Amino acid sequence: MELPEDMTLGSTTPLSSYKTVWWVLLIVAVLQACYAVGFIARTSFVVEGRRYYCLFDDAMISMRYAANWAQGHGFVWNVGERVEGYTNFLWTAIIGICHLLPLSPSHMCLLVQVLGIPVLWSCLVGTVLLAKSCRLSQFSASCAVVFVGSFYNLMFFTLFGMETGLLTALVTFALAAAVKSIRQEKASLMSVLWFAPAALVRLDVLPVTLFAFLTVFIWVKKGRFRLVMGLLIVTAVVTTHFLWRHHFYGEWLPNTYYLKATGWPLYERLGAGIRQTFWSILTFGFPVIFAAILLINPKRWHFLLLGCFALGVAYQVYVGGDAWPLNRFLLPVSLGLFVLAADGLHKSALFINRNTGLSEKFVAMALAVLVVVAVNWIHWDHYLFVARPQTTGDNRLNIRYTLGLEKAAEPDMSVAVLWGGTFPYFSKRICCDLLGKCDRHIARIPAHPNVQRAGHNKYDLTYSLNTHKPDIIIHVVEAMNPAFYNNYWPFIVEIDGTEVSFCVRKNLYNKIREAKTIRWDQIIKRLQQMETDIKQDF
Repeated sequence: MELPEDMTLGSTTPLSSYKTVWWVLLIVAVLQACYAVGFIARTSFVVEGRRYYCLFDDAMISMRYAANWAQGHGFVWNVGERVEGYTNFLWTAIIGICHLLPLSPSHMCLLVQVLGIPVLWSCLVGTVLLAKSCRLSQFSASCAVVFVGSFYNLMFFTLFGMETGLLTALVTFALAAAVKSIRQEKASLMSVLWFAPAALVRLDVLPVTLFAFLTVFIWVKKGRFRLVMGLLIVTAVVTTHFLWRHHFYGEWLPNTYYLKATGWPLYERLGAGIRQTFWSILTFGFPVIFAAILLINPKRWHFLLLGCFALGVAYQVYVGGDAWPLNRFLLPVSLGLFVLAADGLHKSALFINRNTGLSEKFVAMALAVLVVVAVNWIHWDHYLFVARPQTTGDNRLNIRYTLGLEKAAEPDMSVAVLWGGTFPYFSKRICCDLLGKCDRHIARIPAHPNVQRAGHNKYDLTYSLNTHKPDIIIHVVEAMNPAFYNNYWPFIVEIDGTEVSFCVRKNLYNKIREAKTIRWDQIIKRLQQMETDIKQDF
């Protein structure tokens, strides 16, 4: 059976309509929406007879800031405390608008998860625009759409309420405009302007912004003034945000910058980043190989897209990687890699056909399946819903903590936490962040050398207890010390047939109701088992 003319593998100039690709996008979008329904269902859970919807814990931190803004308190984690414990201003503002709706915390999480579906679709649209700018054949462009639409890591973060999907879409739109400018040798304002909202989503997109600007500026013959104007607009937007941050928080940089990029020796941070890059190689190895094939006869935009991906890898190494091995920092520049991989794949199919006589169509489809499997196999059990999506168990535990304290403690009792998102958002209590995302002092102390997880390697329990004097402590495992034992008593509350452990300040124990005492050796064993379960979740 012959392929239609617009799907011929050897064609490098797509038809102006790109009709077939848009149909493929529509089919993938429908399938992706169906998958999203299953994903959202699998991330929900029932506690005490009620179904709860939650987001990734970092997203839940943003949700707490957004909820406080919607209530008139500004972008704060605790009312009255101005610490910027998020790094996604525009996304936090968007979900802040969502919080103007009269929804329960659980249904608000569901709304944000559903909002992730059109965000994923925008990534598909950006992929098509980028593929068309690169003059991919419609078959190759369709492969790129399938790669993006089936990519678990991107769906995981987007459907779990993170800003990653929005940032990926904006960067891809920018790269599509940049490639078109390079190919036509005429600069477009949008090849830089798309980076303005992207920088408000995450400031660490600026290296890619500058690289894209310089690449286009060097290789175009016309419209450089428009390009410079676009960069000036991006600079004005970023500067305005810096000035607002300094006015509101009293700092020029987010608190998370000090948490992750200071107090951690560079060689240790780079070592952690390099180790995580090993997992990135397992995920992106085949796309990189197929993209590298294009360098046999390179085009200028090949260097732009590969350079952006290389910058993403370099940034991941520099910041010590992410706490979770799902390549979050590479996702915004990964769609360009998928587009190049799709083009390299079709050239590989042509080469194999010429040298072996194997069907060009069969080889191309086999290679496409190989890429889809290769980029998703690490998390195959979560991908296929054999296991629940990562961190779902953490969310269920934190909801149990929330309900346990509703049953046992007065609403004005403060709580110290390690997870700064789900419990604080649902409980609405004053909280103390033991890991420093929302604590200036902790963010600036030296990192613990035996903890190699970015953003999770700073804590000072003595400082937190003596300064914030939390009434109740949850989540504490490795930070226990004698001061902890001297000032707090452990107790347990039964929630949904499960005993949940807490520690309360000794002089407030008489305020605890419906709780049972427990020995210290028993609670330590429980908490160590909890920590083991969390590590196994990934």
